[in-house]
Amino acid sequence: MLELIAASTIVAIALVPALRLMRGNLLNLENLEINEQLVALCTSKLEAELATTSASWDLASHSGMIGPEFPGIRYRIDKSDSASAGGIPGQLAVVDVIVWHDADGGNDLDSGESSARLSTKLAKVISYEYEATVH
Repeated sequence: MLELIAASTIVAIALVPALRLMRGNLLNLENLEINEQLVALCTSKLEAELATTSASWDLASHSGMIGPEFPGIRYRIDKSDSASAGGIPGQLAVVDVIVWHDADGGNDLDSGESSARLSTKLAKVISYEYEATVH
């Protein structure tokens, strides 16, 4: 009986660090899944914004919720063709998209909140305007 108690104690002592490690790995996996989702949503928002901006050259910035299927996920889109932002007025615009999990519900990106940010530049081409008016 004493040997059984000793063996059980040794197994229990060995399991404590293993369980702690497993708990940490599960948390890391959850964070990775959230970040992958944020990158996918950010890419989708950027692609949609590039399509509408190329057709209309509307450089208005805006923000909001991604949608009811993603509660707590917000986005902000900043667009500018100013030289200070890296653009060329009337010719080249900078499109910056950030998507984040608004954990505190404050509608703004706070330090510590998971986020994804993508930026690109978009050239104004006459054929874009022509295609938008013809179709």
